[in-house]
Amino acid sequence: MRAWVGLFLAFLLLPGGVSSSWERVPGGILYQREGVRLFAELCLPQGRASRALVLVPGGFGPPTEAMGERCRQWAARGFLAVVPHLRGRGRSGGRITGCLEEAEDLALLGRILPQLGVRAHAYAGYSLGACVALKAAALEGKARGVAFVIGPVDFAEQVKILRRTRPEALARWREIFGGLPEECPECYRRQSPLPLAARLQAPLLVVQAGNDPLIPPAQACRLRDVREKAGRRVHQVALTREGEAWTLPLTKGRACLRPTGFGSLAEDHLVLFPDLHHAVTPAMEALVERFVRAWLR
Repeated sequence: MRAWVGLFLAFLLLPGGVSSSWERVPGGILYQREGVRLFAELCLPQGRASRALVLVPGGFGPPTEAMGERCRQWAARGFLAVVPHLRGRGRSGGRITGCLEEAEDLALLGRILPQLGVRAHAYAGYSLGACVALKAAALEGKARGVAFVIGPVDFAEQVKILRRTRPEALARWREIFGGLPEECPECYRRQSPLPLAARLQAPLLVVQAGNDPLIPPAQACRLRDVREKAGRRVHQVALTREGEAWTLPLTKGRACLRPTGFGSLAEDHLVLFPDLHHAVTPAMEALVERFVRAWLR
């Protein structure tokens, strides 16, 4: 085995006796699952990196520059920041499957983190990456918390919206998901994070935009309902785009929120920004930072 300053190869034995290899490369690590070569970018802090945040990007493309900047900012705060290139994107091989194989891949990455000196880690997933992060954390079982930022829980509903707003995108969805909902309903049921959300033991922060054109607020409320049914207390808050308390009535789909105010950060929270679209704002980023610091303290 080579020294840490160079490349090294390690072997991780997973449940069921399946071995997976990984190696340190410039800028990150390469690892494999079931023969698929995967890459994760590492942003290293000064000093020892015993706490890590896995930043899971959304979409069907490689991580954006905004995600790279987010990675560097977390490293500057003293955390090891990890940005996985989900399968079929960026420097990772394999085929995009939405929120299926990607979650298994990420769960493996979570199990590798202790070999990098990490003693506590959490996830922050954005858009599609939120679904992947939640599933991965539930599967690997060691995360201290999950930030689920403007993420989907019902992909079939998203297809209905796309039919009205972006019909040209449907061909890509048919390719990735194995058909449209009427062609393969089971394909869409398997994509949803709701079943695994009931298993997640770590605290969950759900951040939702009230005017999201693709992910209605009711989806976040469905995720809340699953967590409450599983016995979790879910505190609910509405904030302005600046992060101040929302004082106007909650109308239409936003009315599913039942405001209670913030509670212990060790418990679940659903935070709605009623006047925002599908975008991450500084107030959202500050909210995620507040929770992650508490989880990894």
